[in-house]
Amino acid sequence: MTASLPPTQDHLLRLIGDHRFASTHHLTRLTLHTYANRRSAIRQTLRHLRTLKQHHFVTCLERRVGGWQGGSQIAVWTLTTKGHRHLTGERARVRPHHYSTTFLEHYLAVTEARVVLHETVTQLGVTLEVQPEPACWRRHLDQYGQPVTLKPDLMATVTSDLYVDRYFFEVDRATENPARVIRKCWQYVQYQRVGAEQQHYGVYPAVVWLVPHETRRHQLLKALANEPGLPHRLFLVLTLPELTALMRDGPQPNNAYLHE
Repeated sequence: MTASLPPTQDHLLRLIGDHRFASTHHLTRLTLHTYANRRSAIRQTLRHLRTLKQHHFVTCLERRVGGWQGGSQIAVWTLTTKGHRHLTGERARVRPHHYSTTFLEHYLAVTEARVVLHETVTQLGVTLEVQPEPACWRRHLDQYGQPVTLKPDLMATVTSDLYVDRYFFEVDRATENPARVIRKCWQYVQYQRVGAEQQHYGVYPAVVWLVPHETRRHQLLKALANEPGLPHRLFLVLTLPELTALMRDGPQPNNAYLHE
C-alpha cells in the first residue's frame, strides 16, 4: 500500500477506479457538492487531478470521443499501476488491456449514467448507493448446473424515508442488434428464477436499459413486446433525462415514460 493521499484526491482516485475511465467533466460533477460553486469545482478538480498525474497515480488520455460529448476534445483519466496498487493493495501491474480504448465510449457512457444518477438523487434529497462492475456482477448456476455470470453495467440502490428501490442498469449505445438485447434480458430472467437476490434483499431489482435517444427506445420496446414469454414488467427502457422520474416515482410501466 502506498502512502495515504489527501481525502479529496483519494476520492477522485476511487471514482476513476470505479469506472476505469472518467472525464474531468464527470469528476467535477461528482464532487461539485463539496465546493462553493462550479468554477471552484472545476479549478480545484483539475488541480487535484494534475497532482495525481504528477505523482503517477493516474494518466490522462487526450482524445476525441463521440456520443454525449459530440466529438469534442476531452481529458479522460485512468489509473496507473501505482494508482491501482494504492486502491487495492495488490502488487500486480496494470496490464496493457486496461488502457485499451476499444470500448472507451461505452465506459464513458456508463460513467455518465452514474453521474446523472448522482445529480438526480442530490436534487431529490435521497440516498444513492452505486455498485460499478465487477462488484455488481452476479455469479450463479444456470438451469444445467453450470456456473454463469450476469454482468450489469451498474447496480444502484435508492433509499428514502419511504422506500428502497434497487436497479440493474444496462447502458445501451444503439450499436447492438436488438436480438442481443433480448438475449441479455433472458439472462436477467434466469437469474431472477434462481431467487438469490430476492432471498438476500427481499426483492428483485428492476432492469433498466438506458438508451441514447427515442428512436432506439421505441426499437427496444418493440423487440421486448414481440418476445414471447418475456416478463415485460421486469424491464424498463429509458433515456437519461427520464432518470429523474424513475428516482422520484419508482419503476413505472414503460409506456408511462413515453412522450406521445
